[in-house]
Amino acid sequence: MKALFLLRSMLATSLFLVWTFVCSITVLLETLFLRKRNLEDLIILKWAQISVALYNVRLRVEGRENIPQGSALLLFNHTSFFDVLALAAAVPGLRFGAKIELFKIPFFGAAMERAGSLPIARHNREEVFQVYEKTKERVARGEKFALSPEGGRNFEEELLPFKAGPFVFAIQSGMPIVPVVILGAKATWPKGTILANSDAWKRTIDLVFLKTVSVEGKTFESRKELQTQVRNLMLPYFSKHPISESKKNPV
Repeated sequence: MKALFLLRSMLATSLFLVWTFVCSITVLLETLFLRKRNLEDLIILKWAQISVALYNVRLRVEGRENIPQGSALLLFNHTSFFDVLALAAAVPGLRFGAKIELFKIPFFGAAMERAGSLPIARHNREEVFQVYEKTKERVARGEKFALSPEGGRNFEEELLPFKAGPFVFAIQSGMPIVPVVILGAKATWPKGTILANSDAWKRTIDLVFLKTVSVEGKTFESRKELQTQVRNLMLPYFSKHPISESKKNPV
């Protein structure tokens, strides 16, 4: 059976790479000639949903009603690249912050930039804040963004200390924060491995969208309180939290 799982994963990865290339080219062409946000959103949504399906991964979503209609900053725990796929498949119109090195990948990096992903230079705080500053007009238009407050991928399903940057971004732009807990992505595609879901036939990833945290009245000086507030909301979900059966909504 293990050989079958591995073969399926290898085939899925080959198809995923081709599908990602096709979607990247499509986004590049769309942004060059049409520039219609709803079409870009659809391409990204289908890229993520089909990619998740290729690996036979099912998403269960709790708290979708907590995602506001307008602009918002989704802050999620980050253990796997599958976090991005799962979130993009569950939330249409979402744009991610990504480490700046990913923008160097041929076609894919250019498509990310054209679609509005945020280039995050982890070791250059001033540059990161400049990126956030340039995003204010997009926030005013109601765009949603997703960032990892841990500052990078974690090897375990637990919370690392939070960085200040995402919270400064939310405070300066006035965006409400939606804490997001992702469980099961690490097992699906562990950090440091080439193939996703190579040791099981199917997997389930749980996405829990917690209640919105307002940044009204918050300042740069009170950002640490906001960090603690959001982190404390997420912490209880890392003790084998079972999602209630009544709120499981397959994507």
